[in-house]
Amino acid sequence: MRWWALLSLLLVSCSRCAGPKPAPIDAGVTVRVPTTHSTDLRTVLLISYPEYRGTNFKSGVARLTRTYSGDGDWSARTRELFKTNRVNELPSADGVEGMLDLFRLKVVPTPGGAVGTISLPVDGETLSRLYTNPASLSTMQLGLYLPRKDVVIARDVFDFDLDYDAVSERRASFLTRQLVELMLGNSQWKVGPLPEGWGPPPGDGGFGSVPDEFTVQLTGVVDGAVVTVKRQGRSVKVNYQLVTFEP
Repeated sequence: MRWWALLSLLLVSCSRCAGPKPAPIDAGVTVRVPTTHSTDLRTVLLISYPEYRGTNFKSGVARLTRTYSGDGDWSARTRELFKTNRVNELPSADGVEGMLDLFRLKVVPTPGGAVGTISLPVDGETLSRLYTNPASLSTMQLGLYLPRKDVVIARDVFDFDLDYDAVSERRASFLTRQLVELMLGNSQWKVGPLPEGWGPPPGDGGFGSVPDEFTVQLTGVVDGAVVTVKRQGRSVKVNYQLVTFEP
């Protein structure tokens, strides 16, 4: 079963995973509302890698990392979940690890809790599917295959790493400058300090100068997502990170 077929199963499962209704809140009590955000792989890809022409894609990975609080038999809990979801367990030096189609899952006990991850390696075929699939996998759907019942979730973090080479240094300059300008163009992102050599756009069109090596970080105005762009010659690395849950 390919991962895009698995996606349809996730969509069905998600429609049944609504949590219990919240209890009434006493108006006299200050209640902290958990931070919750969600995105999907296609949206993140279009933000991080809007133009693939003139590039040689090397590797990528989408990953949700869940931090748990509380003691317990995390190995037994994870194996029970693996059995329910038909995850194939793999040998592991620490924790419990398994594969479900292309997805790799792992839960490692830590002092006072555990850390669970579900990751999807991204190759050229997967990249093409993500660009064209209108029903893209969401961060919430990724979390369905990690322990979530009768546990205390301390934090969920989603990140997406992309690594590619441009066909030339000029192409790398254009692509990285384009990525930043596109993100700033919709007013949903703010940029950190720009590196020395990041010149203004010329008056007659085109893009401004870009240094051969730099790191630029952009932060989402609404959800606090952080996109880090690193360029070294023709090599470009992009990391997207979003805290999807924090109590």
